[in-house]
Amino acid sequence: MFAAQIIEALCSEAHHHNKISLAEYKEYKNHLYFQERRYIFNFNKLHLCIIQLVHDNVVDDHSERVKSYELISQVY
Repeated sequence: MFAAQIIEALCSEAHHHNKISLAEYKEYKNHLYFQERRYIFNFNKLHLCIIQLVHDNVVDDHSERVKSYELISQVY
């Protein structure tokens, strides 16, 4: 799993992992963050759950999709 490998590299104080720099990655409480946003691995059910949670809290209007994306991208 990509996230687990990155966390392991961060814990070993490595600066690079394969072809990527670890400079913008951080590990906090066993969660991976990239550019201050929590990394959500490629798992469709989890993605759907996050979208549904945000969607249920957005006002219903024409810009709903944009608002949902903005809210999600602030954290994940």
